[in-house]
Amino acid sequence: MVFARIMGPAAFADLTLLLTLKLGILSFLGALQFAFSELTAKEGKVQQSRQQAQAVSWRSLKFSIPAMFIVIALANYISGSLNFSSPMALCVLALAIPFFLPMVIYRGLTQGLIDLPKIILSIQAEWIIRLFGSLLLWKMGLGLAGIAGAVGLSILAGFFFSTRKDDLQSLSFREVPSLDTQTKALGIVAMPYLILQFAQVLVLDSDILIAKASFSPEIAGLVAGLLLIQRVFFFAFLSCSTILQPIVAKQKENQTSPRELLALLGAITLITVGAMIVILPNSDLIVRVMLGDEYQALSSIVWISALTGAVFIGSHLCAIYQIAKGKSFAALVVLFFGAIQLISLSAVNHFFPDIGLHSYFSLKLLIQIACAATLIGIVLVPSKKERLAS
Repeated sequence: MVFARIMGPAAFADLTLLLTLKLGILSFLGALQFAFSELTAKEGKVQQSRQQAQAVSWRSLKFSIPAMFIVIALANYISGSLNFSSPMALCVLALAIPFFLPMVIYRGLTQGLIDLPKIILSIQAEWIIRLFGSLLLWKMGLGLAGIAGAVGLSILAGFFFSTRKDDLQSLSFREVPSLDTQTKALGIVAMPYLILQFAQVLVLDSDILIAKASFSPEIAGLVAGLLLIQRVFFFAFLSCSTILQPIVAKQKENQTSPRELLALLGAITLITVGAMIVILPNSDLIVRVMLGDEYQALSSIVWISALTGAVFIGSHLCAIYQIAKGKSFAALVVLFFGAIQLISLSAVNHFFPDIGLHSYFSLKLLIQIACAATLIGIVLVPSKKERLAS
């Protein structure tokens, strides 16, 4: 929100694209975080899980370091393809790639252990360093490259604060414990989460790619502002998934019930209704405070974007609940609606280029409401196996 005010729409669109690339990578790797959390919660073997976290972190360097050099080598090409103005920013962000996977693995470890203080500390440290570091480096005149440096440092901080002292000491030795069957199964467990994370990227982040490719820099900047509001609502509630998933994973099949899920959905609904009551009559003020005067054209749309973020977190929670129970179909449902959204919005933008942002984001909201309603139905209607068991 701070950068939306000080950068202007065109530059903010570039920043949004940079953060979209970073969030896209972390979203895919987040599948491993949820998978590692599920394995840790189900097995309950703390020391074994810590050894596996060390092993996976070390072995990830075989892939992440070459990936870092590939991104640096292709920075100009990637920037040109995405209409991004700062290849140097991509190079700086690429330096943090080796820390991406260790961070999500150790966050998965703390998540599976339901170590809430450490989870909160890691998340808070990441965003505080990202925000204040970005502001400082931007004010120093380092531009997008400086912001990318702060984002990279925030990844390192997120990793550091998700580990314990003995975790860091074990990582300092070259002797890596062998990967056992459970760790090799990490990829299998991660698949439905990977599908869900890919769907999340489609739903939350594909709009900026369409906007950068199809709209003027000013309109793309307005889209970036709407996506910021959407992300605020989504990520404000994302910690609910972090808490719900290991709790459901630890329960046995005959113990699971949607009680915790429904309680979280009810709380999110009440908070969202309260937010809508505030936003609707004060949309001009909300846009001015959160984004700045250059975004006043969004006053009639801001509530749509906020509600879309809140609706999608409901879908995300339902999918996480189902996957933690061992039912992967929910992830495919989210992916299906994400694909419908991308295809529909791309087609509308192509055939009706003058449709306007209000209709564009209204269609997106309707698609996500349909997705959430479908998933809630899947959760509440028991399967044939569950009916026979009961």
